[in-house]
Amino acid sequence: MTMGAILSFLDKKMDWTFVLSKAESYRRLKESMNISFWDEYYKSSVKNGVDKLLRKGQVEVRETEEGIMVRITDRGRTAVIKRKLEEVGIAKPTKWDGKWRMVFFDVEELERGKRDLFRKWLVRLGLRRMQKRVWVHPYPLDDEIKFLREIVRVPHGVKLVTAERIENDEDLKDWFDL
Repeated sequence: MTMGAILSFLDKKMDWTFVLSKAESYRRLKESMNISFWDEYYKSSVKNGVDKLLRKGQVEVRETEEGIMVRITDRGRTAVIKRKLEEVGIAKPTKWDGKWRMVFFDVEELERGKRDLFRKWLVRLGLRRMQKRVWVHPYPLDDEIKFLREIVRVPHGVKLVTAERIENDEDLKDWFDL
């Protein structure tokens, strides 16, 4: 829990942030945030959390005369995105707009792990497979697909299309209860 809270906080910051290791660092951190975010955590658990994140390469640590400073890395941002994606689902609007969202992906055999991971996430999000690498959903999912592309690292292998209609879509309408 502490590690996730630290990553989420650092993800919102743009630059180096003081952490709780010296009294001055703690005071400056609280002043910069203007809230008591860290009050729910013991100083030792924050330090241990930062140490674990450092070993995983999710944060950078720099010691200065003023105290210890921490900054989130790209790997840490990816971890934050993964957590956010697990929490997010595709919102079902009150009324369907009549459009289909189709996801096409072509990830080479050399990157089979990425392809399998991408497919797993499509299933988790509730998409329906139309063909081998074509998936469909009736509701907007642009943000979720952007997250997936970043997490799985297949920015050019995935395309999202919004279609006005799909011929013979009765089975899809039944599947999605439309």
